[in-house]
Amino acid sequence: MSKLGILVNTDKYREDVAGIVKAAKEKGHDVSIFMMDDGTLLAADLCGDVGDAAELAYCDHSAEPRGVKDVEGATAGSQFQNAVMVHESDKVVVF
Repeated sequence: MSKLGILVNTDKYREDVAGIVKAAKEKGHDVSIFMMDDGTLLAADLCGDVGDAAELAYCDHSAEPRGVKDVEGATAGSQFQNAVMVHESDKVVVF
């Protein structure tokens, strides 16, 4: 089993991200998502869409000026969580 990392830095591809997560889980892969910049605007939606199928984290520094905070089901962190995701992932996809 491999691990897929998904970096989301835009709010334009919610359905695509959710679809990739669901397809990866059906194939038995672990999935981690890190959201930054405008991608943090999808934090609550992605937690609802795929929160049970992926480990989710977002950059608190990016989220704060966009009014995103205290998203249930996601870790509010920093670029450290992004670095950990990249290090632990076999493949990383960027949106």
